[in-house]
Amino acid sequence: MRAWTLADRLAVAVLVLLPFVLLTPAFLPGAVLSPAENVVTLFPWKALVSTPVTARAELFDVPHYFHPTLLYASDEIRAGRFPFWNPYQYAGVPFFSNPQSAILFPLTALAYVLPAPLALALAAALKLAGAGLAMFWFLRVVGGGPVPALVGALGFMLGSPMISWLQWTYSNATMLIPALFAAVEHLRQQATGRRVALLAVVVAFQLLAGYPQGSFHALLATAAWTLARAPGAPGGFLLRSVAAAALGGGVAAVQLLPFVDYVRESAVYAYRSGWTAPMHVPVQSAVTFVMPYFYGTGAERWGTWQFAIMTVFVGLVPVLAFPCGALQALREPISRFFVGLAVVAGGIHYGGPLVGMLAGAPGMSLGTNSRLMPVLAFAVCTLAALGLERATTGSVRLVRGWFAVLSVAVAVTVLAALDDPGADALTWPLPAQYLVALTLLCACAVMTLGWLRHRSPTWATALVACQLASLVPLAATYNPVRDADWFYPTPKAIAWLQRHREARAAMPGHVGSVYRIRLAQGYDGMTPRRVEELAGPLGSGNAGAAGFLENPLTLWGSEPLSAVAVLRSNASDLFGVRYVLLPPGAELRSPGLRLAYDGADARIFERPQALPRAFLVGRARCVDDADAIRLVRARAVDFRREVLLSDCKSPTQGEDPSAGDVAAILPGPDDRLRIRVSTAGPAYLVVTETWFPGWRASVDGRKAPVLRANHAFRAVWVPGGDHEVEFRFRPRGFREGLVVSVLAAASVLALALVRGMDRART
Repeated sequence: MRAWTLADRLAVAVLVLLPFVLLTPAFLPGAVLSPAENVVTLFPWKALVSTPVTARAELFDVPHYFHPTLLYASDEIRAGRFPFWNPYQYAGVPFFSNPQSAILFPLTALAYVLPAPLALALAAALKLAGAGLAMFWFLRVVGGGPVPALVGALGFMLGSPMISWLQWTYSNATMLIPALFAAVEHLRQQATGRRVALLAVVVAFQLLAGYPQGSFHALLATAAWTLARAPGAPGGFLLRSVAAAALGGGVAAVQLLPFVDYVRESAVYAYRSGWTAPMHVPVQSAVTFVMPYFYGTGAERWGTWQFAIMTVFVGLVPVLAFPCGALQALREPISRFFVGLAVVAGGIHYGGPLVGMLAGAPGMSLGTNSRLMPVLAFAVCTLAALGLERATTGSVRLVRGWFAVLSVAVAVTVLAALDDPGADALTWPLPAQYLVALTLLCACAVMTLGWLRHRSPTWATALVACQLASLVPLAATYNPVRDADWFYPTPKAIAWLQRHREARAAMPGHVGSVYRIRLAQGYDGMTPRRVEELAGPLGSGNAGAAGFLENPLTLWGSEPLSAVAVLRSNASDLFGVRYVLLPPGAELRSPGLRLAYDGADARIFERPQALPRAFLVGRARCVDDADAIRLVRARAVDFRREVLLSDCKSPTQGEDPSAGDVAAILPGPDDRLRIRVSTAGPAYLVVTETWFPGWRASVDGRKAPVLRANHAFRAVWVPGGDHEVEFRFRPRGFREGLVVSVLAAASVLALALVRGMDRART
C-alpha cells in the first residue's frame, strides 16, 4: 500500500461525514429511522394515526423482526438480564441462539446505552461509514489510487446492497466484506502476529454480524481470495490465514454453538437440507445497474422479487469503468480474480448457464442464494476502481463503446417492459426514468473520459461529484424517517392485553416482544420446526414443487407464522391462544367466544377453551413424532386429561387432577419459569411453552427430566403434594462456547501485543 496523502485524508473525511449528512433527518428530535408505517397501518395502531399512510411491504421485516429484536435485547440487558429466551413469539423460542439477534455485534450495543431512535440512526450512519472506509482501505491495499478508491468506496457504501438492507443485520455482514479481503491482503504483504490477530477479529465480527447466510457468502468469497493470493506469498501465508480464521471462529463460538442447536430445530434446515430450488432473478433485472427503480418499490413493485433483491446499483461511474478493470484481467491476477468473482456471483444471481447451478450445490443450498448482491457489487466496484487507476488513454474508446452498448441495451429493456401491466402503475414511468438515467450516464461518461485523459484534481472532483449525483437520490430517500410517535405506540387495546399478559394472544403483526404480549405466531427467519408441524402446512416448503411454481418463496422455510394460521389450525387450543384481537366492529363467529374488549381501536374476543400455560394431567401416552402430529391435527386427544410424550417407552401414569389441584405461575425472568403446584396425587405438569434442547427442570430444587410433550411443548412429572417447579433455559453449547471464546480472545489479544513475531515480507 502506498503512503497516504492529503487526497486520502480528504476521501476518508468524505466517507465518514457523508452518511451523517444523508441521515441528518433521523438525528432530529422526535424522529426515528424506521418504516413504522408497516405497524401503524394495522389495527389497533391505525386508530392512532390521523393521516392516511401506506405500508412499505419491502421493509416488512424491519418493524416486525429486527427492531423488536433490538428493543427486546436492549430492555433485557438494561435490566441486568441476558436474553437467552423469548416467550413472546412462537409460544416461546430461543433468542440468543438465533444469531440474527446480533446481540454481541458492537453496533447493536448502541441500543444498550442510548435511546432507541438515536441508536438506530447512529448505527445506520456508522454502518455506511464502516462500509465505505473498509472498501477504501481494501482498494488502497491492492494498489488503487485515492480517487478511484473513493469512487469504488462510494459505490459500495451507498449502493443498493447497503442502502436497501441498511436496517437488516444483513448490512452488518455486507459492511465487512471488503474488510475481510483487506485483512487477508494485509497479512499477505506482511506476515506478523498483529496481522493474524487483525484478520481473526474481522472474521469474528463477520460471524457475529447477525445474518448467517450473508456471512457464509462473504467468508466463502474470502476463502477463494486467500487461495488466489497464495501463489507468490511468503511462506506460511495460508497456514496463518487458516489460523486467523480458526481464531475468529473461536471468538464467535459462544454464539455459533447455540446456533447450531437452533438450526437443527428449525424449519429452514428441515426444508433446505432436503432440497432447495436454485432460485435467481430474471436476467433483464441487470438493468437496475443503471435504473435502480426500474421495477418500482413499495406498493408499486411489479417485479418477481422485492426491490432489495432485484436491484444491484452502485452508481453509474463504476458501471462505465467496469470494462476497464475487466480488461486488466489479461495481465493482472487481482483483476482476474474479481472478474471470476463477478461471473460466479452474477451467474448465480441471474441464473446464468452452468454457474447458476451452483445455487443448488451442497452448502450453498442452505443459504438463500438471492442474497449474492453484495458480493456482486463488491466485485464490480473493485474492478471499476482498478480500471480507473490502471487504464491507459487507449481505454477511452472502450468506455465510449461500452456507453453506447449500455444506452441501447437499457433502451431495449425499457421498450420490452412497456407492455407489462405492472410497469403502467409506476409513479415514475419507465421512459421518464430512462431519460433521467441516460442524462446521468452521459454526464458520468464525460467525467470518466476526462479522468482517463487528464487525471487532474479538477477531473477527479468532477468524477466523484458525478458518482455522488447518481447515488444520493436512492441513498437519501429509500429508508424512511418517521415521527417517533409512530414507533410502537400503545393503543388502548394493546394496553388491555398487557394487563392480561400471562395469557397468550393473537393479533396483527409480530411485535409481541415489544409490548411483552405472549404470542403463538412468530417471525424470526428460522421458524421452529415442531411448532410449524403442529400448526399445519403454512407454505414453508409444505406446498412442494407445485407450490414453488406459483410462489418460489415457499421453499425457503423462513416465512412468518401468522396469527390466522395458528387460529385455523387444530392445535390452536394447545397453543393456548386465549385472546384474539380484531379490527373495531369485527365479528368472530365461533362457539364459546365472548367479547372481552370493545373499543374504537379494536375488539378483543376471549377463547375460554384455550389451554392455560401450565396445567396438570394424570394420563400419558408414548408416541413417535409422526403419531403426535397426526393426533394433534385430528384433535383426537383430550389434552386436559392426557399428554403425549416423545422419546419414551412406558410412561408412568398418575391420577386425574381434582378441582382443588393448582398449577400457578409465579413472577420471574423470561428464561426461568417458576410454578407452584398443589396436587392430591402424582401427575404431569404440562407447560404450553415450546420445548428446546437446553431446558432444565427441578422440583423443589431437585433435578427432574424435561419431557417433550404434545410434540412441541414441555412437561415434568411431579409427586402428590405441594411443590415448586422451576424450568430454566440455557442454550446447549453456551458454556462450552463461552470457554472457547474466552481462550480464543486471549490468544488474539496476545498476538496483537507481540511485536516482531514474524519476519516482514521482503
